[in-house]
Amino acid sequence: MSITPRGYQTDAINNALEIFRYAENQLQQANDPDSRRTISAFNGCVLLEAPTGAGKTLMAGLIAERFSRPDHAHNANIVWFWFTPFAGLVEQARGVLKSDFNGLRIRDLSYERKAYSTHSGDVFVTTWASVAARNAETRKLRSSGDLSQALDEFIPELRAAGFRIGVVVDEAHHGFTKATEAVKFYRDIMQPEFSLLITATPDDTDVASFKKAAGLAVVHRIQVSRQAAVDAGLIKSAVKSIAYVVPDAQQEIVDLSTTALEDGWRTHQAIKAQLNAIGIRLTPLMLVQVGNTGKAGETAITETKQRLLDLGVAAEAIAWYTADDPNDDLLAVARDESKEVLIFKVAAALGFDAPRAFTLVSLRGTKSTDFGIQVVGRILRVHARLQTLAINKTLPDVLRFGYVFLADADSQGGLIGAGAKINAITTQLATITPYTMVVKRAGQTEVQVAVNGQASLLPQPYLPPDWIPDTPSNATPSDDVVSWEGKPLSLWDDFLLPAASVVRESGTVAPKRPVLGGDSVFALRAGIPDRFVTEFLPLNTNELVECIGKRVNFSAAVLNAGLRKNLKITRQTIDDIFGKADAFVDSIQARLSDADIARRAQRVLFDADYFDPRDLHSHLLARLRAEYNEHQGMGLTELELARALNLILATFPRLVREASRVCAARFKQLVDTAPFPTRLEAPEYTNRSRLNGYGIMPPDLNDVERRFAELLDADTSDTVAWWLRNEPRKPWSVGIVLPDGVRYFPDFIVGVNNRPHGDGMVLVETKGSHILNSDETLDKISAEHKQYGKPLMLTKQEDGRFWMMRYVESSHKAEPDQVFRVENMGQY
Repeated sequence: MSITPRGYQTDAINNALEIFRYAENQLQQANDPDSRRTISAFNGCVLLEAPTGAGKTLMAGLIAERFSRPDHAHNANIVWFWFTPFAGLVEQARGVLKSDFNGLRIRDLSYERKAYSTHSGDVFVTTWASVAARNAETRKLRSSGDLSQALDEFIPELRAAGFRIGVVVDEAHHGFTKATEAVKFYRDIMQPEFSLLITATPDDTDVASFKKAAGLAVVHRIQVSRQAAVDAGLIKSAVKSIAYVVPDAQQEIVDLSTTALEDGWRTHQAIKAQLNAIGIRLTPLMLVQVGNTGKAGETAITETKQRLLDLGVAAEAIAWYTADDPNDDLLAVARDESKEVLIFKVAAALGFDAPRAFTLVSLRGTKSTDFGIQVVGRILRVHARLQTLAINKTLPDVLRFGYVFLADADSQGGLIGAGAKINAITTQLATITPYTMVVKRAGQTEVQVAVNGQASLLPQPYLPPDWIPDTPSNATPSDDVVSWEGKPLSLWDDFLLPAASVVRESGTVAPKRPVLGGDSVFALRAGIPDRFVTEFLPLNTNELVECIGKRVNFSAAVLNAGLRKNLKITRQTIDDIFGKADAFVDSIQARLSDADIARRAQRVLFDADYFDPRDLHSHLLARLRAEYNEHQGMGLTELELARALNLILATFPRLVREASRVCAARFKQLVDTAPFPTRLEAPEYTNRSRLNGYGIMPPDLNDVERRFAELLDADTSDTVAWWLRNEPRKPWSVGIVLPDGVRYFPDFIVGVNNRPHGDGMVLVETKGSHILNSDETLDKISAEHKQYGKPLMLTKQEDGRFWMMRYVESSHKAEPDQVFRVENMGQY
């Protein structure tokens, strides 16, 4: 071993060895399986918690190496199984163990499963999925071959040959209990005497679950603080988090990915210059994290490479790695100083070492604290060439920090949580659990769990806690099952088959469901209109499109916005995620995304389906050509004009909608509806209505609509003459044309006595408060019927009263206007 451990590392190593040696001393005296199981349950498991970069692998390797040597009476003759979080880190772990720990011998589990050639200190590096999953690779390992034993036979034979079984679990205890096969393999096949868990993301729930699943009584926790690793010059003293805040209305036109990459690359260049200035021959590495998998992930990689090339990054300096497309070896890139940028996807954030990395640009949003810890961990390490300066506190400021640039500002919460969680770990050593006692009873040696420090006269073996694997929750009834009298009731079988009978407790026979009465006929009352007028757009929309093109308000502010190349946004910097979460705020010019702008503009043009968007595009482009080139003499090219139009439409998406509303109102036509049905059929038990045209309460009303109908029926001022349910898209329905050409059908048509306009009728729409400010509702509140006028838009408040809503143009929101009074409907 060429690396000398730091002071806190030596303390942690010795602490773990002390616990393991205590257990080994007792194991050497125990003769029966129950005793050995008890010893391991109380003193055979150590959890080493330390921040990324603090040397967890070094400490774990030295513990495994020193405990395997024959130079201590209470060291073990032991074979280790080292579990990495995922397959991509197996080779990294093998390489580190092989190069740094001479006392450990790296073996290959795929073909070296032979007990006779095994030595103490042998290490098999693998994953849980490789040994305990239902796949082809596992089946090979769990089966005997010509040269190797089945894993299920190999482990018992190792134990029979006098070896202890030890496991090192690197972060893989997270989610361990969800992998049923892994738990079974650990408990039933491996039954390790010694377990060493190492983690940078401690989670009390995960640890407790692992403890129960593994059948352990005690997990000894050895903790290393972040400050201990900082003082030792191994990790950076702080990490800065930089995010970008953009108003919602501008989110889709600002290219935050390019903005974050540009900011990150600028910082990377400053770090590179500083290293050169102090004479350190080291090329820093900028990490770029993208999201998605499969085809979407490939697109993200390609787009990010192009953005970097556009920023001036040399193509040969860019590397990328994904599980789907491992173009560059992850570890090789981390060391290859010809590479200055490494693009990786989400999974690679866990575990790989990149000591050259100072900056990380995250183009993927995540609020997870644990994932934040892993992301920060990639840039925490101090490179070996800088560690002396770090210990002496002589590193220039720019080199003391790690930098995380976030394209998604919401991710900053995850990083702050990560900093708080890492800071919460304080240096703490574990103590031996003295509850296991080696006693002799009737001439036989056995191990007992002491109660109040006393051995028992009767055998007291340790009973591991029961473990029940997670099972799917009980299936819920299918959609075609309802309940009646607390019992499931099929909607299909019982209606298609003769109804069975059941006997009640009294002995009388009753049907299985309530008997439904026959339908009754409800005629349209005399004196109520049976025909109304509805709105349609004309079949020929050429003049309508021309009107919209001329009506769009190209004001000076709008025209200026179309020429923007950048947009001023807020940059929020947290100087140290491990310290106070106070943010420093400044402004920067963010790039605009031409692709996103074009996509958003296209959505605006395609909003209406009653005209060809290419026609409107041509009209608007002609207007801009006149505004910019003829009136202002700018001489913009066709490409520049098209970009300006896209930017205007993306920035002001309601311009076209407002022009469409005005023009649609001008060109829409009134058409007579079909007559309302002269009668309706409904069950006899349907609730009656005093003023409804058919004398019944329509059964399809929702709660808000029903409350409003009841309010109309309760009118004592003789204001309401009658009301009808205005069902959508019926031949007799009253519709209003909206800006997108779709017709909207207010919920009610109400006849109002002595109303001087609107043919004595009012259209009424009721809305739940949760959708008041949706685009659809805002269009409806501004709509106006050519003959009946503006419908009343009502919403029910918590106190049960209905309020009239009004549209506020300055805020583009619907707001309460006044309490609705039935007696005032004639004047609304």
